[in-house]
Amino acid sequence: MIIVGAGVAGTAAALAARKSGVRTTVIDGGTGASTLSTGALDLVPWAEATAVALSIPHEARSVLDALGGFVLSDRAVRVLTTAGIVRPARGHDAALLDVTERASGQVGVVRCGRPGWDADALVRAWGRGYEPLDATVIRHADERSLPDADFAARHDDEERLGWLAERLREAIAASGRAFSALVLPPALGVERARADALSKRVGLPCGEAIGLPGGPSGLRFERARDRALASAGIDRVGTRVTAIQWERPSWQVYAEGRDTQQADAVVLAAGGLLGGGIEYAPSDAIPASVLPPRARPPLKLGIEAPLTLGSRGQPLETPGSLFGVPPESLASPFAIDALFDRAGVLVDQNGLATGAGRALFAAGELVADIPHTWLAALCSGARAGVAAAREAAQRGAEARSMA
Repeated sequence: MIIVGAGVAGTAAALAARKSGVRTTVIDGGTGASTLSTGALDLVPWAEATAVALSIPHEARSVLDALGGFVLSDRAVRVLTTAGIVRPARGHDAALLDVTERASGQVGVVRCGRPGWDADALVRAWGRGYEPLDATVIRHADERSLPDADFAARHDDEERLGWLAERLREAIAASGRAFSALVLPPALGVERARADALSKRVGLPCGEAIGLPGGPSGLRFERARDRALASAGIDRVGTRVTAIQWERPSWQVYAEGRDTQQADAVVLAAGGLLGGGIEYAPSDAIPASVLPPRARPPLKLGIEAPLTLGSRGQPLETPGSLFGVPPESLASPFAIDALFDRAGVLVDQNGLATGAGRALFAAGELVADIPHTWLAALCSGARAGVAAAREAAQRGAEARSMA
């Protein structure tokens, strides 16, 4: 089977399928929305989360175990953001600090001259239980302006991490205070989360606050994905898929500059609007001299495939005007329950694409009517991977019996 896309959903589909024993190939077209992950793991948008923890399927938990570097709790955790918010999450990148049970003492907020990090302002925003701590974190002059990901990569080095631990211990001793934990800017590793190693050296829990998208958390996911796929023996092809077509007896997957590949089952996990799997293409984008020659739905697939885009369980409607749908009606905050938040490929509960026939699946943000969250993409991908592997194995058995 073939998985198109190597983000959270595609990775989950590949690992879940490979565990079933099916030969699996991932076609990776390059960096997508998963690299923008901030490290907080949500099943539903965090502002809508309730105190009741929604269940995570076994196959999705198995994928998380294979990836490593993530903490998934049966209860809500609380993580800090550099926007000054203490927010709930279902789980987190292991580099982030969980402050759920830090009521026994003050959490030290390390002062350092990093862009976007103001310890005193964050203490005021996060509220009671936080206190600034003067510490030396910057070792070289360029670290005052390095992007978060580059700064975090320096702490992959054991010697540098040891240097940081010594500076933090000195700062705690000089303060004369008993802290329950320390929070730092996004800084603790890219190859792997280094929070646990730093905590052991310092003698109390240490971790990051959530930074902006495109920081070290997204890169840590990519490194974890690469290790997990390699360990599972999953083939990877670095190219962009242009079309998927059924040509009996198999699916044909066409890619840029490469030979066509055949598969008994395909999982399309190419992302949504942000990842490029879906494109905004209103009627007025059609070349025309005066008026668009025809009306069409405002969204289309980024890959040619026999899939149906829709929302709320129904295919997208063709607008009544040649100029299409008013853009302000498609997205928040101008529209409630906006189309951009819902539109995607129509599928059944296992990710099988509606009307596409046998063994073509979709997963992640490409799917209609599921939350655009990290864990929702993981669960969607794992379900589709298991179902697609079952289809591929059945087709293989049928082919062998006919032979």
